[in-house]
Amino acid sequence: MNRFISITLLALAGVTIVSCGKKQANEQGKGQRGKNQLAVDAVIVKPSPFSQQITVSGTIAANEEVELKAESTGKLTEISFKEGDFVKQGQLLAKINDSEIQARLQKLNLDVKLAADDEVRKKRLLEINAISQQEYDIALNKLEGIKSDINLTQAQIQKAEIRAPFNGKIGLRYVSPGAFVSSTTVLANLIQIDPIKIEFSIPERFSGMIKSGKAITFNLTNNLLDYQAKIYAFEPSIDYQTRSMKVRAVTSNKDGNLIPGSYVKVSLIFDELPNALLIPPQALSPELAGQKVYLVKKGKAAESMVKLGIRSGNSVEIVDGITEGDTLIISGLIQLKKGMPVKPNIVPLTIK
Repeated sequence: MNRFISITLLALAGVTIVSCGKKQANEQGKGQRGKNQLAVDAVIVKPSPFSQQITVSGTIAANEEVELKAESTGKLTEISFKEGDFVKQGQLLAKINDSEIQARLQKLNLDVKLAADDEVRKKRLLEINAISQQEYDIALNKLEGIKSDINLTQAQIQKAEIRAPFNGKIGLRYVSPGAFVSSTTVLANLIQIDPIKIEFSIPERFSGMIKSGKAITFNLTNNLLDYQAKIYAFEPSIDYQTRSMKVRAVTSNKDGNLIPGSYVKVSLIFDELPNALLIPPQALSPELAGQKVYLVKKGKAAESMVKLGIRSGNSVEIVDGITEGDTLIISGLIQLKKGMPVKPNIVPLTIK
């Protein structure tokens, strides 16, 4: 009886030892598998609105600007404007002494009257064959010559007058009445500030997106207000030195707050996508054939070649290769290999 009890106790002890051994082996196996998993950060891919925007430096420029100069040389006899005046196109601003030219014009007006009367008489005589055709032609040529002299004299009188070439505002005056001026003397500057232009340059890679009529936003360094303008012209070529394209926009300036020469910051939005799939740039792995990303599929790393869209400083649009809801790995890419077990730590997707 005692022998049977001893055998039974030994059997139970063996079963207990085997069971404990299996449990310990299972626990060691689980621990070993956990050690083989690579801990990575990952995000859940989801669509979000995206707009591609750039900000560049610009300058306010007058719509029209000119230095007021005389076309002829002489003494300045009249100044018909005040500094800061708004003037209209064609308005007389200054005048150079033209007394000699005016006297010549008066004489020519008398001469043309006499020549015209003589031409009429000669024409009547020619009709009755009292004079030759040559005599009539001489009288007619004399009349036409005097008329030409009158036109020339009137043009000289116009050159003695300085008139506003467009509507605008007069700047500071640099001469006084009685001064002797020439064609190089600047009387003042005339500037048209309404409408007004915005000049800026954009990088070469955005040149194909510029179109006439496209809206821009700009603001001054000393003014928090945002102003709107529209592109109306741009250079048809890229500057080979700066690799940029010069662009001009125009806007209203009725209140006169925008001063030519001022520095501005210009913002342009090129593309607005309501449901773009955006990922952080660090999630990309370069390949000879393009770019790839790593996704989590059934606890393992899976490769996927992607097609890129719009790229900004902190995000990249993916056009093809991933879908909404995919788990995208964003860390540990150097150690990753296809099929490697991973342990993803889901973090918020905080890109724009």
